[in-house]
Amino acid sequence: MANKNIIRYIGILIILIGMNSALVSDEFSANQNWSSGTAYLLPVKRYEIGLFQPLRYGLSETRELSLHPIFAFVSPNLNLKLAHDKLGKLQFASDHGINYPTILMNLISREGTGGIISPEFEIPHMISIYNGVILSKPLGNYHLITVKAGFNFALKFGELDKRTTIDLPLVFPRLNVFYNGYGFRSGCDLKGKIFKKWFYLADIDVFYFPGADEDFAFEHKGLIQWNKSKKFQLCFGYKLSYCNYPFGSQWHLLPAFDIQFAKQLKTKK
Repeated sequence: MANKNIIRYIGILIILIGMNSALVSDEFSANQNWSSGTAYLLPVKRYEIGLFQPLRYGLSETRELSLHPIFAFVSPNLNLKLAHDKLGKLQFASDHGINYPTILMNLISREGTGGIISPEFEIPHMISIYNGVILSKPLGNYHLITVKAGFNFALKFGELDKRTTIDLPLVFPRLNVFYNGYGFRSGCDLKGKIFKKWFYLADIDVFYFPGADEDFAFEHKGLIQWNKSKKFQLCFGYKLSYCNYPFGSQWHLLPAFDIQFAKQLKTKK
Protein backbone atom coordinates (compact mmCIF):
# COMPACT_ATOMS: atom_id res chain seq x y z
CA MET A 1 0.00 0.00 0.00
CA ALA A 2 2.82 2.39 0.90
CA ASN A 3 4.62 1.73 -2.38
CA LYS A 4 1.45 2.50 -4.35
CA ASN A 5 1.04 5.79 -2.47
CA ILE A 6 4.64 6.75 -3.21
CA ILE A 7 4.12 6.00 -6.92
CA ARG A 8 1.01 8.19 -6.95
CA TYR A 9 2.91 10.97 -5.21
CA ILE A 10 5.77 10.86 -7.72
CA GLY A 11 3.19 11.00 -10.51
CA ILE A 12 1.65 14.14 -9.00
CA LEU A 13 5.07 15.79 -8.84
CA ILE A 14 5.79 14.96 -12.48
CA ILE A 15 2.44 16.41 -13.57
CA LEU A 16 2.93 19.60 -11.56
CA ILE A 17 6.47 20.13 -12.80
CA GLY A 18 5.34 19.35 -16.34
CA MET A 19 2.80 22.16 -16.10
CA ASN A 20 5.74 24.54 -15.94
CA SER A 21 6.81 23.88 -19.51
CA ALA A 22 3.53 25.31 -20.81
CA LEU A 23 4.09 28.67 -19.11
CA VAL A 24 6.09 31.35 -20.84
CA SER A 25 6.49 34.00 -18.14
CA ASP A 26 9.60 33.80 -15.94
CA GLU A 27 8.77 36.68 -13.62
CA PHE A 28 7.38 36.20 -10.12
CA SER A 29 5.86 39.36 -8.74
CA ALA A 30 5.54 38.25 -5.11
CA ASN A 31 8.28 39.41 -2.75
CA GLN A 32 10.10 37.40 -0.08
CA ASN A 33 7.57 38.16 2.67
CA TRP A 34 5.58 35.16 3.93
CA SER A 35 7.92 32.82 2.01
CA SER A 36 7.85 29.91 4.47
CA GLY A 37 8.36 26.54 2.81
CA THR A 38 9.89 27.98 -0.38
CA ALA A 39 13.47 28.40 -1.58
CA TYR A 40 13.17 32.17 -1.02
CA LEU A 41 14.65 33.69 2.13
CA LEU A 42 13.22 36.47 4.23
CA PRO A 43 14.61 39.98 3.69
CA VAL A 44 17.50 40.83 6.00
CA LYS A 45 16.35 41.65 9.55
CA ARG A 46 12.73 40.73 8.91
CA TYR A 47 11.11 38.27 11.31
CA GLU A 48 7.84 36.36 11.07
CA ILE A 49 6.05 34.28 13.68
CA GLY A 50 2.68 32.56 13.99
CA LEU A 51 0.63 30.86 16.67
CA PHE A 52 1.60 27.49 15.18
CA GLN A 53 4.46 28.52 12.91
CA PRO A 54 8.11 28.88 13.89
CA LEU A 55 9.88 32.17 14.44
CA ARG A 56 11.81 32.96 11.24
CA TYR A 57 14.48 35.62 10.92
CA GLY A 58 16.38 36.91 7.89
CA LEU A 59 19.94 36.81 9.17
CA SER A 60 21.56 37.82 5.88
CA GLU A 61 20.91 37.66 2.16
CA THR A 62 21.98 34.01 2.14
CA ARG A 63 20.95 32.80 5.62
CA GLU A 64 17.63 32.45 7.43
CA LEU A 65 17.19 31.07 10.94
CA SER A 66 14.02 29.55 12.40
CA LEU A 67 12.92 27.82 15.59
CA HIS A 68 9.72 26.96 17.44
CA PRO A 69 9.89 29.30 20.48
CA ILE A 70 7.11 27.47 22.36
CA PHE A 71 9.20 24.29 22.39
CA ALA A 72 12.63 25.94 22.58
CA PHE A 73 13.19 25.04 26.25
CA VAL A 74 11.62 21.57 26.35
CA SER A 75 12.53 20.45 22.81
CA PRO A 76 15.46 22.62 21.63
CA ASN A 77 15.36 23.03 17.86
CA LEU A 78 17.00 25.16 15.21
CA ASN A 79 16.78 25.36 11.43
CA LEU A 80 19.06 27.12 8.98
CA LYS A 81 18.04 27.83 5.38
CA LEU A 82 20.84 28.73 3.00
CA ALA A 83 20.42 30.39 -0.39
CA HIS A 84 22.54 29.07 -3.25
CA ASP A 85 23.15 30.09 -6.84
CA LYS A 86 20.18 29.58 -9.11
CA LEU A 87 19.95 26.41 -11.15
CA GLY A 88 18.88 27.89 -14.45
CA LYS A 89 15.52 29.50 -13.68
CA LEU A 90 15.09 27.62 -10.38
CA GLN A 91 15.56 29.32 -7.03
CA PHE A 92 17.75 26.95 -4.98
CA ALA A 93 18.16 26.67 -1.20
CA SER A 94 19.19 24.06 1.31
CA ASP A 95 17.55 23.35 4.65
CA HIS A 96 19.41 22.12 7.74
CA GLY A 97 17.85 21.38 11.12
CA ILE A 98 18.52 19.83 14.50
CA ASN A 99 16.09 18.77 17.25
CA TYR A 100 16.55 17.44 20.81
CA PRO A 101 13.18 16.08 22.07
CA THR A 102 14.39 14.20 25.16
CA ILE A 103 13.32 16.83 27.71
CA LEU A 104 9.77 17.04 26.36
CA MET A 105 9.34 13.27 26.08
CA ASN A 106 10.51 12.77 29.65
CA LEU A 107 8.09 15.48 30.83
CA ILE A 108 5.13 13.60 29.35
CA SER A 109 6.41 10.25 30.64
CA ARG A 110 4.19 10.29 33.71
CA GLU A 111 0.89 9.15 35.21
CA GLY A 112 -2.22 11.30 35.35
CA THR A 113 -2.77 14.64 33.63
CA GLY A 114 -0.26 15.35 30.91
CA GLY A 115 0.97 11.79 30.84
CA ILE A 116 1.23 10.29 27.36
CA ILE A 117 4.15 7.90 27.81
CA SER A 118 4.21 5.32 30.62
CA PRO A 119 6.52 6.44 33.48
CA GLU A 120 8.23 3.05 33.48
CA PHE A 121 10.25 4.18 30.45
CA GLU A 122 13.18 6.57 30.49
CA ILE A 123 13.86 8.49 27.32
CA PRO A 124 17.58 8.59 26.42
CA HIS A 125 19.42 11.62 25.14
CA MET A 126 18.88 11.79 21.38
CA ILE A 127 18.98 14.28 18.53
CA SER A 128 17.74 14.29 14.96
CA ILE A 129 19.60 16.00 12.12
CA TYR A 130 17.90 16.95 8.86
CA ASN A 131 19.45 18.07 5.59
CA GLY A 132 17.41 18.84 2.50
CA VAL A 133 17.16 20.82 -0.71
CA ILE A 134 14.41 23.19 -1.88
CA LEU A 135 13.70 24.29 -5.44
CA SER A 136 11.15 26.99 -6.32
CA LYS A 137 9.96 28.15 -9.73
CA PRO A 138 7.50 30.94 -10.57
CA LEU A 139 4.48 29.96 -12.63
CA GLY A 140 3.60 33.14 -14.43
CA ASN A 141 3.41 36.29 -12.32
CA TYR A 142 1.20 35.12 -9.47
CA HIS A 143 1.95 31.47 -8.69
CA LEU A 144 4.92 29.54 -7.33
CA ILE A 145 5.72 25.84 -7.27
CA THR A 146 8.22 24.37 -4.80
CA VAL A 147 9.63 20.87 -4.58
CA LYS A 148 11.76 19.66 -1.71
CA ALA A 149 13.52 16.49 -0.55
CA GLY A 150 15.67 15.64 2.43
CA PHE A 151 17.30 13.01 4.61
CA ASN A 152 16.81 12.76 8.37
CA PHE A 153 18.81 10.65 10.79
CA ALA A 154 18.92 10.22 14.56
CA LEU A 155 21.67 9.82 17.13
CA LYS A 156 20.67 8.03 20.35
CA PHE A 157 22.73 7.66 23.52
CA GLY A 158 20.79 4.77 25.04
CA GLU A 159 17.95 2.37 24.31
CA LEU A 160 14.60 3.73 23.18
CA ASP A 161 11.70 1.35 23.77
CA LYS A 162 9.21 1.17 20.88
CA ARG A 163 6.36 1.23 23.40
CA THR A 164 7.10 4.92 23.95
CA THR A 165 5.78 6.00 20.54
CA ILE A 166 3.33 8.91 20.50
CA ASP A 167 0.68 7.63 18.10
CA LEU A 168 -0.87 10.95 17.10
CA PRO A 169 -1.28 12.51 13.65
CA LEU A 170 1.48 14.93 12.66
CA VAL A 171 3.50 13.92 15.74
CA PHE A 172 4.27 10.26 14.98
CA PRO A 173 5.88 10.84 11.54
CA ARG A 174 8.23 13.46 12.97
CA LEU A 175 9.38 11.27 15.86
CA ASN A 176 9.54 8.00 13.94
CA VAL A 177 13.13 8.74 12.90
CA PHE A 178 14.23 8.05 16.49
CA TYR A 179 12.77 4.54 16.36
CA ASN A 180 13.96 3.70 12.83
CA GLY A 181 17.26 5.55 12.88
CA TYR A 182 16.81 7.36 9.57
CA GLY A 183 14.18 8.39 7.04
CA PHE A 184 13.40 10.44 3.97
CA ARG A 185 11.03 13.34 3.47
CA SER A 186 9.85 14.95 0.25
CA GLY A 187 7.16 17.40 -0.70
CA CYS A 188 5.57 19.72 -3.20
CA ASP A 189 3.95 23.12 -2.53
CA LEU A 190 1.80 25.22 -4.86
CA LYS A 191 0.94 28.75 -3.80
CA GLY A 192 -0.38 31.81 -5.52
CA LYS A 193 -2.66 34.80 -5.66
CA ILE A 194 -6.44 34.50 -5.86
CA PHE A 195 -7.60 38.11 -5.69
CA LYS A 196 -6.00 41.29 -4.31
CA LYS A 197 -4.86 40.33 -0.78
CA TRP A 198 -6.17 36.74 -0.91
CA PHE A 199 -3.80 33.84 -1.59
CA TYR A 200 -3.90 30.04 -1.55
CA LEU A 201 -1.47 27.30 -0.50
CA ALA A 202 -1.73 23.58 -1.26
CA ASP A 203 1.02 21.17 -0.28
CA ILE A 204 1.93 17.49 -0.11
CA ASP A 205 4.48 15.94 2.26
CA VAL A 206 5.62 12.32 2.29
CA PHE A 207 7.62 10.59 5.05
CA TYR A 208 9.31 7.27 4.29
CA PHE A 209 11.24 5.09 6.76
CA PRO A 210 12.84 2.13 4.94
CA GLY A 211 12.64 -1.20 6.76
CA ALA A 212 10.23 -0.03 9.44
CA ASP A 213 6.80 -1.60 10.03
CA GLU A 214 5.44 1.95 10.19
CA ASP A 215 7.24 3.02 7.04
CA PHE A 216 4.94 5.59 5.44
CA ALA A 217 3.11 8.81 6.23
CA PHE A 218 1.36 11.30 3.96
CA GLU A 219 0.16 14.81 4.73
CA HIS A 220 -1.73 17.35 2.63
CA LYS A 221 -2.66 20.89 3.61
CA GLY A 222 -4.98 23.38 1.93
CA LEU A 223 -5.02 27.00 3.11
CA ILE A 224 -6.57 30.32 2.21
CA GLN A 225 -4.36 33.22 3.28
CA TRP A 226 -5.36 36.82 3.82
CA ASN A 227 -2.34 39.15 3.64
CA LYS A 228 -3.66 42.24 5.36
CA SER A 229 -0.22 43.82 5.16
CA LYS A 230 3.48 43.05 5.35
CA LYS A 231 2.97 42.76 9.11
CA PHE A 232 -0.11 40.53 9.43
CA GLN A 233 -1.42 37.38 7.78
CA LEU A 234 -4.43 35.21 8.59
CA CYS A 235 -4.59 31.56 7.42
CA PHE A 236 -7.41 29.01 7.58
CA GLY A 237 -8.06 25.66 5.93
CA TYR A 238 -7.55 21.96 6.63
CA LYS A 239 -4.87 19.32 7.17
CA LEU A 240 -5.30 15.75 5.88
CA SER A 241 -2.97 13.01 7.11
CA TYR A 242 -2.50 9.30 6.52
CA CYS A 243 -0.02 7.31 8.59
CA ASN A 244 1.04 3.75 9.35
CA TYR A 245 0.88 3.61 13.14
CA PRO A 246 1.94 0.66 15.36
CA PHE A 247 -1.77 -0.21 15.78
CA GLY A 248 -2.56 0.12 12.05
CA SER A 249 -3.11 2.74 9.36
CA GLN A 250 -5.48 5.68 9.79
CA TRP A 251 -6.66 8.84 8.04
CA HIS A 252 -7.23 12.08 9.94
CA LEU A 253 -8.79 15.35 8.80
CA LEU A 254 -7.98 18.32 11.02
CA PRO A 255 -8.81 22.04 10.87
CA ALA A 256 -5.91 24.39 10.19
CA PHE A 257 -5.76 27.96 11.45
CA ASP A 258 -2.98 30.42 12.12
CA ILE A 259 -2.40 34.10 12.84
CA GLN A 260 1.01 35.33 11.76
CA PHE A 261 2.83 38.54 12.62
CA ALA A 262 5.93 40.12 11.12
CA LYS A 263 8.19 43.12 11.50
CA GLN A 264 11.05 44.60 9.52
CA LEU A 265 13.83 45.73 11.82
CA LYS A 266 15.87 48.72 10.83
CA THR A 267 19.28 48.13 9.35
CA LYS A 268 22.26 50.23 10.34
CA LYS A 269 23.56 52.53 7.63
